[in-house]
Amino acid sequence: MTRSGDARSGGTWDKTISHFLPASAVTPEEADRYYRRVHSRFARRFLREKSQVISYHVNRATAEYDLLGGWERRPRAFRYVVLRYLPGRGLEYSDDLRETVVADHRLFLRELRPFRVREEVLLDRLAGQTALEKYLFEFDRADGVDPAAAREHLDGGLNTLAEEASSAFGIRQILVDHVIAEQMTAPVDEPGQRPLPRTLPSTSRQAFLEVYFDQREWAEEFFARPSVRAVLQDRFWAAAHGYRVEEQCGLDRR
Repeated sequence: MTRSGDARSGGTWDKTISHFLPASAVTPEEADRYYRRVHSRFARRFLREKSQVISYHVNRATAEYDLLGGWERRPRAFRYVVLRYLPGRGLEYSDDLRETVVADHRLFLRELRPFRVREEVLLDRLAGQTALEKYLFEFDRADGVDPAAAREHLDGGLNTLAEEASSAFGIRQILVDHVIAEQMTAPVDEPGQRPLPRTLPSTSRQAFLEVYFDQREWAEEFFARPSVRAVLQDRFWAAAHGYRVEEQCGLDRR
């Protein structure tokens, strides 16, 4: 597949992207407050002691891509967690730590969906920036669509995005995260509160797209382009959703 504008292959690490919704027993605001003040602080402290963890980023969805290529929709998504590991490694919980985390999940989340992905860098113009605006998209196949055919279709769209990005002002990086597998979860009080150490036989999720800009204004210009909208709102996909997210870095050893 052809790439344009300072593209390179992905990093030498394994990567997961997970998303979840707020628990039904609390409001989204209460869930997010607990997540920020307790859970993610706890996670940062045990993750920094795990040398196999390369990076840990958390993302809060603040707006959803709309029909006009703007960001006026209230997001249906809530939180995303992005982790990178040394190749062949993972979180490697002890039994006690795993049960502590599951007990904490019951207080603020439901419908956790963790995905193992392969990162591809479609565009990289990062230099000395210290602050960026991030956008995250997800694409699901329809029932019965072959994953290989969906990958071919995705590649065509990515070529268009790379070409459009080559002339876009203020865009810094585009990461494509090809889904390898979806991890199984089990209910506790609600669905998806306990991650299990095995994967589902199949998943409809094809890929995620992470896009970074210097400034929100430049992102809005890019995402309003008709050719960009055609890719990101392509009716080939059973679901294609995009979110403006606030990203925070828990740790980064890259």
